[in-house]
Amino acid sequence: MAIYLYCILRATREPPLNLLGIDGTPVRGVDLDGLGAWVSEMASMTVVPSPERAKEHDRVVRAALEDETPLPARFGQVVASEDELRAILSERRSILESALDRVAGAVEMTVRMLVPAPRRAPLDTSVAGATGAASGRRYLERVAAVQREERNLLATAGILRDRVASAVGDLVRAQSFAGAVAGSSLATLSHLVPRERIEAYRRALQTLREQDPALTIMVSGPWAPYSFTEGIGT
Repeated sequence: MAIYLYCILRATREPPLNLLGIDGTPVRGVDLDGLGAWVSEMASMTVVPSPERAKEHDRVVRAALEDETPLPARFGQVVASEDELRAILSERRSILESALDRVAGAVEMTVRMLVPAPRRAPLDTSVAGATGAASGRRYLERVAAVQREERNLLATAGILRDRVASAVGDLVRAQSFAGAVAGSSLATLSHLVPRERIEAYRRALQTLREQDPALTIMVSGPWAPYSFTEGIGT
């Protein structure tokens, strides 16, 4: 039977009774010579992504988060056998232990920031009727204008990121930033926050909003630290 990996724990611990994972499969613990993993047995090596399966994966990880901070695996991590899982994770043991130390006692908090879009210059309709060098020149000018807008958007998102980071200060242990992608006006800033500082963290962001009502930020969490577990996948 194939083995589906949900998360890694500091020590072997059995999941709650009757906890179900992907496609309703039972979840069990695996001893990794002092570390632990929560897994399910699967009939296939292939797990097709879907919103429901993503929720099932996260439900298991959040169950582990109730008692300690796990290292969540990326969705869809499947190996052929338990022995293969042991071998892969044994090779990465030092990485796993360092990552567990990094997230111990902390959770992930997410701040989504509305990035004001730069004012877009109106499209020059004369480009369609132009020919030759004039058409090429106008096209390049338009491309350059779009690139400037993208740089301005990135710069604005960076300013917002720094304002939020300054507001929460030493309440966070680490941060991960995803700027607004093409076609979106939302940038995402993830923070690794010690559990005992969550309320102080929320208050700091509320104060920031009150100081600048034009600043649009949305806070969610706590989550398992998906943004701070590089190299955990199989």
